Amino acid sequence: MIRVLVTAFALATGSIASGQELSPNDFQSRTEGRAFGTYFPDGRLLGIEIFLPGRQVIWQAADGTCQKGIWQVQNGYVCYLYEGFNPGHCMRYRAEGDTMVGTTDTRETFILRQGSEDDVTCPTDEPLLSMDTDRGVVILAREVEGEVAVGDQRQLLAIGAVD
Repeated sequence: MIRVLVTAFALATGSIASGQELSPNDFQSRTEGRAFGTYFPDGRLLGIEIFLPGRQVIWQAADGTCQKGIWQVQNGYVCYLYEGFNPGHCMRYRAEGDTMVGTTDTRETFILRQGSEDDVTCPTDEPLLSMDTDRGVVILAREVEGEVAVGDQRQLLAIGAVD
């Protein structure tokens, strides 16, 4: 009876079983508006990522370097594209208790643990990216003295089709 109640509760709340692969929507629900530390399997910090609305992200590497980017879905993978970093990289995520385990398309594994935006010193108040899906490009731009300066344009095909 208890097992039935736990299962019913999990289904009603939409919780994900440990070890289960996350759909892109589940991943977005878990990450949007939050910061996550990304760790190597041995526990060393790789960096911290803030997941903003509109699938925008800010990555702060362990050395303090900041990059803004976006994530999209390609063939079931969450694929990231960052300003000044090409090509992007893709990962599949699965739930593991209160963490997520990400596996790249080259089989590297990373652990994501929820952290705090207070741990990130990168500026988070200026949106940097826009997507023109009609033209099939990601435009990396920033406002400079009241005008938009386009820094880079990349074909969406570099990270996959926008879903």
